[in-house]
Amino acid sequence: MNKMYRWKAVCGFVLAALFTSGLLAAPPAVENFCILHISDLHIDPLTRTAKMPTGEEGARSTAAIAWICKEAQQPQKLDSLGITTPPPAFVIATGDVTEYGVIDRTWQHLESLFKPMGIPFYVTPGNHDNTWTAMTAILRKRYGGDHYSFDKFGCHFVCVDSAGIQEPLPCLEARTLHWLREDLARVPKDRPVFIFQHHPLSTTEFSTPFEQLRFLEVLREHNVVLLLMGHGHGVSKQRWNTVDSVMGGSTFGPNTGYSIISVMDGVLRVVYRYQDEKKPMQKVLEKPIARPEYPGIELLRPKAGWVSSGTAVPVIVRLDGEASQVKMTADIDASKENQGPLQLRDRVYSGMIPTRGLLPGRHFVQVKAEGLPGESNRAVEFIYQPSGAKAYLPIAELTAGMKAGPLVVDSGCIVATTDGRVIHVPTSEVSLAKGAVGARPAKKPALRTLCDTKVEIIHSPALVDGTLYFSAAEEGVFSIGLDGKLNWKRPVGAVVYGTPAIMGDAVYVGDMQGFVHSIDRKTGKLNWSKPHALFSIEMPLVAKDGVLYFGAWDGFLYAVNAADGSLKWKQPGPTRKSRYHAPADCSPVIVGDTLFVTDRGYLLGAYTLDGKYKGDIANNIAAIGPTADGKGFYARGLSNGITRYNAEGKAVWTQKVAMGRFPCPPVEAAGRVYACSNKGVLNALDAATGEVLWQYQVAPQLHVMAPVAADAEGNVYVAGMDGTVTVVRN
Repeated sequence: MNKMYRWKAVCGFVLAALFTSGLLAAPPAVENFCILHISDLHIDPLTRTAKMPTGEEGARSTAAIAWICKEAQQPQKLDSLGITTPPPAFVIATGDVTEYGVIDRTWQHLESLFKPMGIPFYVTPGNHDNTWTAMTAILRKRYGGDHYSFDKFGCHFVCVDSAGIQEPLPCLEARTLHWLREDLARVPKDRPVFIFQHHPLSTTEFSTPFEQLRFLEVLREHNVVLLLMGHGHGVSKQRWNTVDSVMGGSTFGPNTGYSIISVMDGVLRVVYRYQDEKKPMQKVLEKPIARPEYPGIELLRPKAGWVSSGTAVPVIVRLDGEASQVKMTADIDASKENQGPLQLRDRVYSGMIPTRGLLPGRHFVQVKAEGLPGESNRAVEFIYQPSGAKAYLPIAELTAGMKAGPLVVDSGCIVATTDGRVIHVPTSEVSLAKGAVGARPAKKPALRTLCDTKVEIIHSPALVDGTLYFSAAEEGVFSIGLDGKLNWKRPVGAVVYGTPAIMGDAVYVGDMQGFVHSIDRKTGKLNWSKPHALFSIEMPLVAKDGVLYFGAWDGFLYAVNAADGSLKWKQPGPTRKSRYHAPADCSPVIVGDTLFVTDRGYLLGAYTLDGKYKGDIANNIAAIGPTADGKGFYARGLSNGITRYNAEGKAVWTQKVAMGRFPCPPVEAAGRVYACSNKGVLNALDAATGEVLWQYQVAPQLHVMAPVAADAEGNVYVAGMDGTVTVVRN
């Protein structure tokens, strides 16, 4: 028995003695209980023009839901195991409860379907719930937040929103990790924890394994007995490191049914029951609920934030336990080109992992252990700073991510966060002088919160005449000064996300129920509100010559008269298909007398300003933004990098740098074009030729969903979903 195991045995003996003597209260016993797990209902949208469905037939999932409501009122018989559970205490739905989000009366319809059940009903969102009309406002009203938790039966139940806001890809962002860390800090380490979230940790839709490993680091010290997930519509179990997870099937299709999660006499069981009685119940998982002891892995080097400048990164790992049968390897950024074995000596593994091909900036080291009872990968972030390279570090690390792009001001930048704060980030303490080698702040800059709305802000504020205008979910549109003084706040009766468009004396926004609003810029009084789209309007409106141009998630492009809100014209987006391919997440660009539009079908097309379609221009285009002189535009491609187009829609140059599908257009400043890839590679190109001038890794392979910003001198500001704000000198 090694020293660590002896120490654990002694601690266990001492704790047992204290419990027996009554000097220390024993941990609460876990009661016998049963809950039901359903997933992926995909309830059809119920827009304002649709009739409320009646009956169980003819609509996806409604018949299965009626069956589940009936069965949930009685004990569950696990025939194959010879066990009868108590009646279910509650039902949890792990995402994709709707097909297109909570537009209009969709949520009311969902609640009416489950009303006969008679027991509590909990929901965590999936990508379908959050892409078109995000349900975060409803979750706040119903459960207190899109992340929430509760205690019952001596266990802790945690609902985690793994879906990006108005984004189909999952994202375990800074706000999620901060909330989860604070929530679990109040939970005894031995208490069983159940996690509910939509996305399996095994999905490759996350940015890289580092995203999941950061999440698991928060869970590491706790007794997480089960993670319940959805997304795949299947019935299965998985293990990610030491965490067991089960997928909850669906309420339609070949796997129609529900999972029965029971704890009986200290044993956790998961059984899937199909609605089709010809299919026998499927035992998915059975194990003791008590926490097993796993050998611990301690990553001694590199430490978080360590700076490397050499040709290799030293990795040192200590294993708590028998090591003779354990094989360890390490890699950088999950790359095959940057990996190697770790050699064992006295339960300490070490090795040198090559840095060849790495860009300067932020990366991660991942350690993989094979041969342990539970695989226990570890990961840590470090900074690669080769000699002579640019070396610009984050100047702020916030407790929430940023989907809204930074806004440049004289004294630094302003950022808006997914937890609803508008924050001024000064750069006065950061060296940005011409020729400076780096921009490491001597100390953390003094951040100043200008406004805290408590709800997500996902598009940048607009700055006009020293006043900030921004949209904050169900709280509405705000007008504040740069000193944070509130001028006015205008709720519009629905969730609103887009950057307000300013034209004359009015502020214009679209909302997530398809209305467009005109607000008096000085007083905040509502001028008019007009319904136009049958689905949500997420994007910032484009205002020009008295007309508002925008796309919506119903698949259409609109032009509306700013004076009275009347419709000027309405046309299908370039792909001319369903909501999946709508021109809704990237604002159009007007060059001369042409309106350029790209949609979720990633087709770039051109329209006249009176709505006539001029034709297709290019495929695989995720976002577009204007050139600095307004005589052309830049396009961000899924696989074809960045392209500059002229006023006629003809390509001037193309540079095949890695980008990705986020709707974040390139930005031009000081003769440079800047754009950040999905995974945090910041590119600087020559605006005239497209030549790559430099690249920098601003995030350790984590998602950057916000457009970058640049000032007149070419200083670049990047905000990440990991909560970092980075400034890079041109």
